[in-house]
Amino acid sequence: MPKILVVDDEREILVALEDLLEDRYQLLSSTSPVAALDIVRANPDLAVILSDQRMPEMPGNVFLAQARPHSDADAILLTGYADLSAVVSAVNEGAISGYAAKPWEPEALRAMVAAAVERHRLRAAVRFEQSAFAGLMKASADQISVLDRQHRLIRGNHDQDGTVEARDKDEAALASGSYSEEDLQSGDDQDERWTRIRRIPFGADGAERHLLKIESDETERRRAARRLHQAEKLQALGTLAGGIAHDFNNLLAAILGNLELAERALDKPDRLARFLANARSAAGRGSAITRRLLSFSRQRDLAAETFSPDEAIRDLEELVARTMAGRVSLALDLQADGAIHADPGQFELAVVNLCINARDAMANGGEIVLSSARAPAPPELGDAGDCIRVSVRDTGTGIPEHLRDRVFEPFFTTKPHGEGTGLGLPMVRAMVEASGGMITIDSRIGEGTTVSLWFPRVEPVDAIRVAAAAEAPTPSLRVLAVEDDAEVRAVLVAHLTGAGHQVIEADGAQAALQALESDAAIDLLVTDYAMPDISGLDLFRLASEHRPGLPAILVTGFADVEDGTVPLPVLTKPFTGDQLKGAIARVLTAAD
Repeated sequence: MPKILVVDDEREILVALEDLLEDRYQLLSSTSPVAALDIVRANPDLAVILSDQRMPEMPGNVFLAQARPHSDADAILLTGYADLSAVVSAVNEGAISGYAAKPWEPEALRAMVAAAVERHRLRAAVRFEQSAFAGLMKASADQISVLDRQHRLIRGNHDQDGTVEARDKDEAALASGSYSEEDLQSGDDQDERWTRIRRIPFGADGAERHLLKIESDETERRRAARRLHQAEKLQALGTLAGGIAHDFNNLLAAILGNLELAERALDKPDRLARFLANARSAAGRGSAITRRLLSFSRQRDLAAETFSPDEAIRDLEELVARTMAGRVSLALDLQADGAIHADPGQFELAVVNLCINARDAMANGGEIVLSSARAPAPPELGDAGDCIRVSVRDTGTGIPEHLRDRVFEPFFTTKPHGEGTGLGLPMVRAMVEASGGMITIDSRIGEGTTVSLWFPRVEPVDAIRVAAAAEAPTPSLRVLAVEDDAEVRAVLVAHLTGAGHQVIEADGAQAALQALESDAAIDLLVTDYAMPDISGLDLFRLASEHRPGLPAILVTGFADVEDGTVPLPVLTKPFTGDQLKGAIARVLTAAD
């Protein structure tokens, strides 16, 4: 209830005012303006001071002027005399908001007091908002600013960005509503700076329209998310290690065994071909596993792309199968009929994590079904249209109902101590929600669990595919082959000469540069990436100074070096002769 102080030297007037106002307000009263000053100092929350003008100790305008330094209460002067000079003084020094003549009309005075109480409330609210905003700007690490319709800085804790691009974005926000953007400022992994800018318009259209801008440094959050993402990958890779070591031992046994058998069958062409084909098949499987492991484990920026979830899952199939360690069977049922827009690396990690969780729920064996389908969007996603549902179903123990929501809490895990971080499912949910989707869990004790990821469906992106070189013959070329490993170089040279090319060999960058200077007829550079003197990429740059436009292929065993990350085509080790032919065909097509 608002607090009001009434001051009048006549007791009867005080009683009349109390009768008029006490049902709506908490009243304090005094017949002495001197004593009333003590009341003002003791009650900083006064909403209104109602004072008589003619009083023996001091007039009302003087009392209100002395009260003003101690109170922000609204003030009303009561006077029975037409003393305009006193009223003017009260306005100037006592900051009165109005005056009423005695005798007053009750309802008019009630309305005047009510208006004064409301003005006091609004002033207090404005002061609170101003204080809160000032405190926010002072304490916040964010850059906060308020701009008017002419882009002038009204409030702020930093200088305003006055570029044309910034003004255009401000105008767009003022016209269409608030929006956010994240901007990579500059630098490599160590120096990069990410800034998030939120633009929030407020106020009526026209001159009253203003824009609140909040610029946040998102660099540490981005780096933390990347580190957490990578840590989850490494934990998943640790789970994969046992099964993969077992499989690689099997593959090596197959390779070595078939090569030994091939040596014994040199005089039997049919058996020799079969043994060599078996060895090559086993080596190819090992190469595919290694390539997928390197791709899965590498640290990369998180960025959404449009891709087919079915293709991503098929690429992961062999890797996921290794996590089962022979205890659990894995089946695929992929019928997505469309694409999704998400971060591919996070999607892969989500699938692996869900499969590991499903495996751990079946200590005595069972089956995991990894499926995808086109389905109507759940009601929670509103009018999102059709979705792609990616599901992992197990036949395990199930999740108790009281734990189903908690599994998404960071660091909560149902696994024994030391066997889980409690970060897998929260990261999966964050990934799918960042893609505009949602995650659901259907579980029954003793029957199993189905975890479904719902993504808004998008149309696939058409890809331009280059025909394999085996189907598109290339002319005979003079090729400079650079490789520091003699055994690998011998294989590379054999593939090139077998394809009809003339080959100049070099065991490093210096020998390659000498060959380029002395032989102007070289048509193509094929170079290893990791060499002891300088890298193949640096060699290509130096070679381009001698021979601008010289086609080149970079050969590497590193997963981080791939098409799109370097300015020339990449051939990943180990490779086949047909793959080398395909790379040559692609680089010659690009050169044309």
